Amino acid sequence: MMLVLVWFLVSQIVSGLPEMSPGTEVRLVSQDLLTIYASARVEEGRLAFSGTIEPDQEVRLLIFPPGVDPQRQGEVLEGASAFPGRVSSQGRDILVRFSDDGDSVSLYDWLGEERGILLVMPGP
Repeated sequence: MMLVLVWFLVSQIVSGLPEMSPGTEVRLVSQDLLTIYASARVEEGRLAFSGTIEPDQEVRLLIFPPGVDPQRQGEVLEGASAFPGRVSSQGRDILVRFSDDGDSVSLYDWLGEERGILLVMPGP
């Protein structure tokens, strides 16, 4: 019975995560949401960031669904789509927390395993 409860809770958490369909835009921004470090759009099974991202940089991931007009983007800033994270020490991944009480997960692994998307970070 406990195993069923655990899987139920996991499915509830996963169901609330972004779908990341083609056209989804992701921005890596400062903790105060004022500075944009990098941005990317899901295209052809890839999320390839452009911009400068320092290793170990604290960031927030802003995720905008496809086709969201600029006026509605402000709604994301108030909602749960601004996920806290940290760029990995090698600068090739982002460790992100999708819930307040959850552990950080590799965005590279999550995108690949859960969404079939390749994460591409800018080189040094």
